[in-house]
Amino acid sequence: MAKGNKIKLLDDMSTGDRVVLCLSELGGTAILVFLGCMGCVTDITSAKAIPHEQISLTFGLAVMIAVQVFGHVSGSHINPIVTVTAATLGHIALIRVPIYFVGQLLGALLGFSLLKISTPAEYMGNQILNGTVKTPGVCSPGITVSPGQAFLVEFLATLILALVCGGVWDHRNSNKHDSVPIRFGLTIAVLAMAAGPYTGAHMNPVRSFAPALFNGDWDHHWLYWLAPLSAGFFGGLLYRFIFSTEPPKKIEEAVESIPLNDHAKA
Repeated sequence: MAKGNKIKLLDDMSTGDRVVLCLSELGGTAILVFLGCMGCVTDITSAKAIPHEQISLTFGLAVMIAVQVFGHVSGSHINPIVTVTAATLGHIALIRVPIYFVGQLLGALLGFSLLKISTPAEYMGNQILNGTVKTPGVCSPGITVSPGQAFLVEFLATLILALVCGGVWDHRNSNKHDSVPIRFGLTIAVLAMAAGPYTGAHMNPVRSFAPALFNGDWDHHWLYWLAPLSAGFFGGLLYRFIFSTEPPKKIEEAVESIPLNDHAKA
């Protein structure tokens, strides 16, 4: 029998609440893609490639900012795999999933649009990434990494991210949320540092989609959707069935707040 929160189809959110939810994800994802992909742009002042460690930290810190700004509004998923993991663990109703997806997709497109508008055209290409010339923000497997190896790396990196989500959201960690933006930011940074040379370590389909769409570069694009989404679902199931425990039952306050004897004298 599954442990943890029950998976719900519907919730009691109003239409206005759903709009705010979508806008929150749009804003958070736009911040992630704009700042993160900007960190991939060749240094305009020196025309030198940005160090991989700096790119990884930029994406991690961009996640930290997005979670700090919008975390209390929508949870700041800013990533479809986080939404899939949350739905699998029963933290959000299934009706909210497409709302998150729409906000994240539009946010990624907005973020990369703003980057294209604000960056000179000559700095939006001709960058050597994983041994191939790529537009900033567009990733593909390294030249010596096979598609199968790339799929495995993206899957495992995203699986770790999904497990981190499960641990942070666990009710046993409910009193340890002050550092959530930092924890998620550093998680993304270390995963990007480790897996980046293999695949670019996107771990986020919409973050992969926006640069690919704007630049018409679909090299192995399928694995940047299939590997993360399957890892998010599998990670949610893994945490739910193995590591989750039943949340404590809420103790309802007594309706009668005045002792019966005193009430009778009133």
